[in-house]
Amino acid sequence: MKNKFFFIFAVASVISLSLMVNAGYAQVFFEDDFNDGGTAGAVERGWEFIENEFVTEVGSFFVIAPEWPVREPSSDTGILNPPTADGTASDGGFLIADSDAGDGSDDIGSQSDIYAISPVFSTEGASEVWFHADTEIEINNNGECVMEFMVTADGGETWIPVFQGIEPERVIDSFNGGGVGRDRTDGWPVLGSASHTKSFGGIHGRWHLQLPDEVVNKPEVRFRIGYYEPADAWWITMDNVVVDASPPPMGSEVILTEDFENGIPETWSNTTAKETPTGEDQLWDTKPIWDEDFDEPYKFSESMGLAVNIDIVRQAESFDLVLDLDNPDEYFNPKGVLDGRWVLMLAGQGYAMWQEGDLDQLNGVSEGANLDTPVLDCSNYTGVYLAFDSELLVGNSSARYEVYVSADGGASFDRLFTYTEALMNYEEAPYFDRHYLEAPQAAGQSEVIFRFQAIGEDPGEMEGFWVIDNVSITADSGTPVTDWVLY
Repeated sequence: MKNKFFFIFAVASVISLSLMVNAGYAQVFFEDDFNDGGTAGAVERGWEFIENEFVTEVGSFFVIAPEWPVREPSSDTGILNPPTADGTASDGGFLIADSDAGDGSDDIGSQSDIYAISPVFSTEGASEVWFHADTEIEINNNGECVMEFMVTADGGETWIPVFQGIEPERVIDSFNGGGVGRDRTDGWPVLGSASHTKSFGGIHGRWHLQLPDEVVNKPEVRFRIGYYEPADAWWITMDNVVVDASPPPMGSEVILTEDFENGIPETWSNTTAKETPTGEDQLWDTKPIWDEDFDEPYKFSESMGLAVNIDIVRQAESFDLVLDLDNPDEYFNPKGVLDGRWVLMLAGQGYAMWQEGDLDQLNGVSEGANLDTPVLDCSNYTGVYLAFDSELLVGNSSARYEVYVSADGGASFDRLFTYTEALMNYEEAPYFDRHYLEAPQAAGQSEVIFRFQAIGEDPGEMEGFWVIDNVSITADSGTPVTDWVLY
């Protein structure tokens, strides 16, 4: 990571940002890799770390790791840094607030705020503005918090919401208590919408947000991220923050799109990833594993010791209920419906899903499956890019959920992205995000295949799943786009 920033500073010392645009580089308005001076150094650069007068959680404030609010992070995870664009951990310092590490709990009604506010920067000359950061945000599956990312162009007089992560218990308490906290969120996330501005899930990977028009071409812009009424809300971490004029890496020409509305196409390959002694396996499907006796999908419940529904929209339909998150049915156990471990943001529409099955591990081999695109001709392209919506719950660190590309028709594969090789929490709320990946191996090649590989290592528990949707493969011809060498 260090080399990229040295490169930026070297270029900036010779030419202005406007000349960088002409040279093929993005307008960069703000950046920080948090590698200089720890928390004190960040404050010197203009960061503000704010706790309002209502905060009682001791130790939930923002710092720059490896400083830590209360305890060593290794007590929770062996991997500390948040994930980069390919899913591997970043290096050096990073921004973190760990609400769960703090003593006490600022519940609904406390009005507590904990924020990290960026230094002031200018976006003058921009026609659009994007925020990018290597990010790990864990949403508590049974928490009450609102995680917020906001921007301002008037010195903080007005803060404009860009993204909200709403913990499911807030909806339950609102149902039971008559609308508590709803004014802060302006409604709940909508299942099935694939919305990227409001979610019941966390964020894991390089996070891209287009900032609203109110902060475009403005002299004094700031962003803030933090908790409202955190109530042991796990953590927010970010590294390698960049605000610029570049959207995520995408090509101008569309090669393939797939939304799985008509199921997994026959042109896609859906095969076993690991040969088990019996030949049994869990393949990708368009719904969770189905219980034919009860005509409903499965998940595993430790408390009940049996499989119950993982797709809450389908479960509601099986009971002839209309699922309304603003008005949950009082007879349908709203807390059970909205347990964040099983809220699928992509539920209720076409998607491809792999789920940990109930197959026993045999001779050390667990189930797994590969979902491959058709063979694609990219021989006329100088840049190739993959984007997709992703939602997953990881049962333990030995499971593998990864994306690969082959440039030789499937004879060999290179990994583009991996989960579970950076800071991550397990068995909490799912992670929900849209990933944008560059695939330089595919450029100029005539037999390209993209692969989504899921391998479970927790047999019989049925704790993990991975859902993908809205797959898009795009490309560029001519001179390769160079903006993304900066990141």
